[in-house]
Amino acid sequence: MIAPPILVSFSSLQSYLDALDNDVRIEYQDEITALYEKGLPPIVSSRALACLFGFSTKFVNSMKYRNANYYRSFTIRNGSKKRKIHAPRVAIKVIQKWFGHHLGDYLKFDDHVFGFIPGKSHIDAAAVHVNAKWVYSVDIKDFFSTTPSEIVIEKLVELGYSQKAAELIVPLCCYKKHLAQGAPSSPILSNLVMQDIDVKLNSLADEYNVRFSRYADDIVFSSQKDGEYIQGDLIDIPEGLKLRVKSLFENSCWKLSSQKEYSACLPQRLKVHGLMVQGEKPILTKGYRNKIRAFEHMIKQGKVNNDSDIKRIKGHIHYSKSVDGYNKTSES
Repeated sequence: MIAPPILVSFSSLQSYLDALDNDVRIEYQDEITALYEKGLPPIVSSRALACLFGFSTKFVNSMKYRNANYYRSFTIRNGSKKRKIHAPRVAIKVIQKWFGHHLGDYLKFDDHVFGFIPGKSHIDAAAVHVNAKWVYSVDIKDFFSTTPSEIVIEKLVELGYSQKAAELIVPLCCYKKHLAQGAPSSPILSNLVMQDIDVKLNSLADEYNVRFSRYADDIVFSSQKDGEYIQGDLIDIPEGLKLRVKSLFENSCWKLSSQKEYSACLPQRLKVHGLMVQGEKPILTKGYRNKIRAFEHMIKQGKVNNDSDIKRIKGHIHYSKSVDGYNKTSES
């Protein structure tokens, strides 16, 4: 789905303002103009948004006050894991796509943020940690569903939206009272609400003189230096770093997943986003490379006939080539 222009079907700001009811224009003209000139999606009220998209005010208010009715909920399985998806229906998805796209154009994030940033990938995030001697990573548990609407409102107001506008945007972009796993606006909003934590994590990395990246809810630290030694024994990652990372989340709305905490020190394998990083470039694990060779042989010999299996196998092969292609590009 392609995002509509910032003024949707209106050719200019003035043409949009002229289309508003007189009382709406008098009340919101300055606010709309200020948001538009900053490059932010000009959401100020239900009536103004309805005019912008050609919806009825009643319909916009229905999406605002009964937003769960405009989602289709289902569960997807990834191996033994299940994930609940709340997929927005067409009308609300159009607004979310429009809002998320233009908000993303406006916002700028630090270099250590990789998730949901155009032109960046998890391979780029893994590349931050090449030649590592040790790796330490944590993962936020149920990231989207534990990000409450209140913190989204707070960050939108900080950007320049009025309280009223923020309280309209949030139900249009959230499922019930949290970010929706499936809404196209959720990725950029998740990066927005993580900005304060990002600053603290980056400061912590500077303090310990280590490298840091965040890809969505996956936070990774590494170093090219050996870990700490206590009484002659290598204890890999500094314990102080681990404790400080965990303490940053203790008073937040997010919780770290104890099952996904990961630490490794050479000569152990060092993995970041499924890629090995102890060498000069991120590479696939030996097991994955063996699987790719087997898949390529199966395809070549015509041993796979099911369309879904062919699609899945070709997806793995394409991914392996993207990792190889990334490394060739970085070498040139």
